[in-house]
Amino acid sequence: MKLIASTTSPFARKIRVLLIEKGFDDIEVEMHNPWDSKDELLALNPLSRVPALVLTNGVVFYDSALIADYIDSTMQGPKFVPEGVNRWIVLQAQAHADNMIDVGIRPLLERRRPQDKQVKEIIMRDELTVARGVGVAAKLVKSMDAQLNIGHIAIACALGFVDFRLPHLKWRDRHSELSAWYQDMRLRPSMQTTVPFEGEPVA
Repeated sequence: MKLIASTTSPFARKIRVLLIEKGFDDIEVEMHNPWDSKDELLALNPLSRVPALVLTNGVVFYDSALIADYIDSTMQGPKFVPEGVNRWIVLQAQAHADNMIDVGIRPLLERRRPQDKQVKEIIMRDELTVARGVGVAAKLVKSMDAQLNIGHIAIACALGFVDFRLPHLKWRDRHSELSAWYQDMRLRPSMQTTVPFEGEPVA
């Protein structure tokens, strides 16, 4: 089994954290820059996105939520998606975090355009949406049981993305409880091992 990832993708980071927390920190991780669309990545995911999970039989899964479900459903170790009513709360938290990242990528890419080509309204709207999303994330964290789950991991990776790519939002100033929770989360070995670093664009 092999995980295709990048050094900056928060979606790939979510899967890397999950694997470590499940006890599979020895799975091969192959880094790609999805913006290059090289043949090696396109052969695995024609959409040129990460993460992608290559199984030993050659089957490839892509989309981080699908990969997380596969890992939690089929691999040994603690479960990160609970049963019953809590399942839907946790999956909602993961979906919210993933969507928050998707929205946050748009102003990031807009700011990379020449300044005279940037649409300020897009930047302001999407950054405001991310800021609202952080507020919802704070409520979702409080609604979930304390036991670590995929919702916690996804929200932590989304907050890590905001810190890394949109630090000017200064979300901690408005969400002290979430900040304290995230401070504990980010000190976990799985989070420390997967801190994003510059070297390729965000996926």
